[in-house]
Amino acid sequence: MGIIDGKTICQVALVVKDLDKTVEEYAKLFGVPKPEAFRVPEESVAHTQFKGVPSKTRARLAVFDLGQVVLEITEPDEEPSSWKDFLEKNGDGIHHIAFMTDDRDAAVRYFEENDMPVRHYGEYEGGNYTVFDSKEKLGTFVQVKYEPKK
Repeated sequence: MGIIDGKTICQVALVVKDLDKTVEEYAKLFGVPKPEAFRVPEESVAHTQFKGVPSKTRARLAVFDLGQVVLEITEPDEEPSSWKDFLEKNGDGIHHIAFMTDDRDAAVRYFEENDMPVRHYGEYEGGNYTVFDSKEKLGTFVQVKYEPKK
């Protein structure tokens, strides 16, 4: 088996200029209520980094539960982040696909050894996420999510 089990896909993430408008359109498409928007926690809580440098980003997000996969929609703020960088270079679009991992260290080693360094890192209650600079090789950024077993 590879470093990531493709069956653990858990997220497709979009970056957009207008979160409210985009969320409204997806809610209509899916025939569901609009999910509540929320902000990335402060850097002191999320330990957010962009290209190895702490970032104070407080991007706005909303998430649609689609079963095994969630659709995450992010509107970046003006602070440095992978989301802001992506939006400025590409406009609205798919920022990353995410997979769960049981071994974050092994995933980081694999990506770094294959010239896809850590691009963005952050923590949330119950786990963390790492986005790799994989767009050139894999067509999009790949994220691994790690949630320690309790």
